[in-house]
Amino acid sequence: MKRDGAAALLRKELEHREDVRFGRLVGKRRPVRAATVSLVLLAGIMAAAVLAWSLVHARALELARARIAATNTVLTLANQANSSFNVADTVLVSLVDKIEVEGWSELNVDRLRTLMAKQMEHLPALQGLFVYDETGRWIATSAGRSYEGRNNADRTYFQYHKHARDRGVHIGSPIVGRTSGVWVVPVSRRIEHPDGRFAGVALATIKIDFYRSIYSSLELGPGGQVMMTLNDGSLLLRSPFDARELGSNIASTPSFFLQAKHDFATRTVEAVIDGKTHILSHARIGAYPVGITLLQDQKAVLAGWRHSAMFACLALLLLIAGLLLLGRRVVRQLDVREQLEGELLSTKAHLETANTALSTMAYIDGLTDLFNRRYYELALQREVGRASRNGTPFAVLMLDIDYFKHYNDRYGHQAGDAALVAVAQAIQRGLRRSGDLAARYGGEEFVVILPDTDLAGAREVAETIRVSVQARALPHADSPLGVVTVSIGMHATIPHDAEDGANVVGQADAALYRAKTAGRNCAAT
Repeated sequence: MKRDGAAALLRKELEHREDVRFGRLVGKRRPVRAATVSLVLLAGIMAAAVLAWSLVHARALELARARIAATNTVLTLANQANSSFNVADTVLVSLVDKIEVEGWSELNVDRLRTLMAKQMEHLPALQGLFVYDETGRWIATSAGRSYEGRNNADRTYFQYHKHARDRGVHIGSPIVGRTSGVWVVPVSRRIEHPDGRFAGVALATIKIDFYRSIYSSLELGPGGQVMMTLNDGSLLLRSPFDARELGSNIASTPSFFLQAKHDFATRTVEAVIDGKTHILSHARIGAYPVGITLLQDQKAVLAGWRHSAMFACLALLLLIAGLLLLGRRVVRQLDVREQLEGELLSTKAHLETANTALSTMAYIDGLTDLFNRRYYELALQREVGRASRNGTPFAVLMLDIDYFKHYNDRYGHQAGDAALVAVAQAIQRGLRRSGDLAARYGGEEFVVILPDTDLAGAREVAETIRVSVQARALPHADSPLGVVTVSIGMHATIPHDAEDGANVVGQADAALYRAKTAGRNCAAT
């Protein structure tokens, strides 16, 4: 509801009755008038139909564009990841081949260490290169540091190669490097003796931050995320980043289940996840058991389209309004011979407009443009009765500006009035549905009626209003927080009869007192 929403709502209710009565008179006039009105209506309907088709088509194009962009993004990320895995694997193949051919002599190990250090200079994605013997003892590392006595036999990748005669590359879950102390992805290969016995492991570690810096630069929109996962469900990385998630298993999540169901095929689809429609794009990383998944909230993707649709609908409404005005002018021109009747109707319309304005003034607070207490009491009785009949929840918020008397004393009543208007605007913007109603209860107190709202919903609206008021940062030297704030009391219930309205308000008022006692600038129940 806009700032002038209270007045507009009253005018709409009163003018609707006028339009109904005036339409009956119009229906009794000559067929020329009916034909003119029909033509105007037909033009409006056709314009609305064209707009509806255009919006549907534009929405489809926007989703198609988003799917293409998601596919391109996930393929680019997969290619980039595939390149880093290929580089790491290529280095490992050369190390394994060199060790298996040349052996473990001290001279060969020194050459190996020098080779590893040189390779690291040109491989920004890698954190380090390591070689372990069959017992897990460190033989060589690219770090060039002292590592006497260190052993990695306890690592999962080491145990895998020790017990599985798999000569292929193995990619493990993220670990914290023992030399670097940072999160890395282990890429390893088995080393064998000439007779095929296990001889050790060659390991390359890829920096998680290498991928993280790339993923964090992506514009994913609200709720969007990109993930790198192993085919067993192990999470290698997720952006937005949370170190606590690294290595966790997400095999049971809906998004991973959809990938596994289709054998981790590269594809882009629309999927409902956790009650929301998402654009899900997945790509395999080469021949490795790793995939990249991009998730985007469809609602966020269509945000631009919704804004355009709102402007287009506004333009259509203005066009229809123009057509209606033009049609009205034409009809009046046809009614020259009935000038007297037209003048009477015009006079009647002016009187009804004046009555509408007077009725509006009777129910609107002149300072804040909110409903006044008189209208609030009528609305409270009406909404409580409705909630009682329907058995639906009903909530009331009572708001009070903290230390407002001190504010008036220090800054003057004119500034106090400005503060009341600012708080009223914040309250209006905090309302989310057309049925919600805000009113000035008196002085610095306000009240909000929330039909069909339970306590959780009321708390959400209250917190939105409280944060909005504080965010305005109106200076208040006599407040502990230094800015104007509000305390909010809230109560929600399912009323049993119309008299429960006073009880709801009383409970909300008591909650307001508890909010003040709790230190103000908070919401209490």
